[in-house]
Amino acid sequence: MHINNGKTTIGCECISMQQCNSHSHITDSRFFREGYATDEARKVFCDLRRMQRWLDVEVALVQCQAELGIVPATAAQRLTESARLENFDLEAIQNDISTTGHSLVPLLREWQRITGGEAGEYIHFGATTQDIQDTAQSLELKEISNIILRDLASVIVTLGELTQKHKSLLMIGRTHGQAALPTTLGLKISTWLDESLRNFERLQRCLKSLLVCQLSGGVGTMDSLSEQSQTLIENFAIKLGLHVPMTSWHASRDRGAEFLSVLALLTGGLGRIANEICQLAKNEIGELAEPFHNGQIGSSTMPHKKNPELCEQVVVLAKLCKSNAATGLDTLINEHERDYRAVRLEWIAITDSALFCSAALGMMKKILPGLQINQDRIKDNLNKAAILVSTEALMFMLGEKIGKQSAHKLIYRTSLNCNDNISDLLEKLSRTPELDDKFSLQELQQAATPTVPGQATTIIKRLIASIDYEKLGQAQKAIISPCSLTGILCR
Repeated sequence: MHINNGKTTIGCECISMQQCNSHSHITDSRFFREGYATDEARKVFCDLRRMQRWLDVEVALVQCQAELGIVPATAAQRLTESARLENFDLEAIQNDISTTGHSLVPLLREWQRITGGEAGEYIHFGATTQDIQDTAQSLELKEISNIILRDLASVIVTLGELTQKHKSLLMIGRTHGQAALPTTLGLKISTWLDESLRNFERLQRCLKSLLVCQLSGGVGTMDSLSEQSQTLIENFAIKLGLHVPMTSWHASRDRGAEFLSVLALLTGGLGRIANEICQLAKNEIGELAEPFHNGQIGSSTMPHKKNPELCEQVVVLAKLCKSNAATGLDTLINEHERDYRAVRLEWIAITDSALFCSAALGMMKKILPGLQINQDRIKDNLNKAAILVSTEALMFMLGEKIGKQSAHKLIYRTSLNCNDNISDLLEKLSRTPELDDKFSLQELQQAATPTVPGQATTIIKRLIASIDYEKLGQAQKAIISPCSLTGILCR
């Protein structure tokens, strides 16, 4: 804000309106977009790719209609040849959208102009706009899901390696933010791994119902698609690599809502990992830390800071995906046979969540391979809290002679009398009348020495054995479409 001669102006005088770019959404920001989307994922949702997908779906429709004799084969051939967005007047399309307020008709008008002749009369033959756009969105989701599954598979493989490598690294297990019992770092990471595996399966299951075509006509009756409508939609689905829905889903938006919910679960799982790393990176704990490189700056005022920026951003993205999942549930209630309000919500929520999820996965692919594990600090913290994390083992040992419940009461009462000097616990226990020289101080000290929990390695082995590495390998090798379908540069 500037004040010149008593007049207030908004903005920066050194930047003209001509110089300003239109990248107002944070995912497209010239400076900050890396924190909210990957370039690869962003290109999936490029405006030009979206319009080319609409054309691709229209072409698939007219080709299937020609194969069934519904439209002339010559018309289908000409439309196939002309459906190349690089030959279209994009400015004319943009102006026509502003004039008509319609998302698809301006593209079809330009396609008819490019095609010329009688063939143009068979454009969009028997379909409604949402048939084309919903089907194209399914293709869009198929592409972005391949990217998400590929990156999640990579995260899972890394988590598996970390789990096995540190399966016996003893550390403090914490509950309610306080020292509880001994655990191992490998067992902690195994819960991250297990949750990630479930999210991988969730997304794969979701895709089975999500990736369907739409070809139902104005109100779902398929009346304008000829008597061969069922054969037509089956051929249409095969050509596009999608499934056939049982009924129209113009007003049934549960598929998109499920996808958004799965992305929220997936990204939330990554957020839990990132948040745990943040907590264990605190100065007073110092057990884990995200990678930090020379030249990275944690603070403008405190030069020593090594803030967990990546982990914090993953948590931010998880919260954004959670909010969009709620938006997805808002799409479930629609009026009658079609209602565009839900579709327009999907265009925002699905795009943003997919971008956020991809960004979170990209960050985890940087964090986990470079995860800093301070084994000396882990051991030191454990030694200092040895008595605290061993009270369960101590209770069971005492319970062999005085009963488990009596042992619980005895340790509880004695620990309260120790105040802040919990190291006195063993000595005071050895002098209590209840024990009556039943255990020596040396025996109590041995019981209070943390050891690897008996079932930790067994749990880890069982989990690792359950992993389908062949399926993960296939996901990691998924072929992702090139940036442009038509040679046009995606921006």
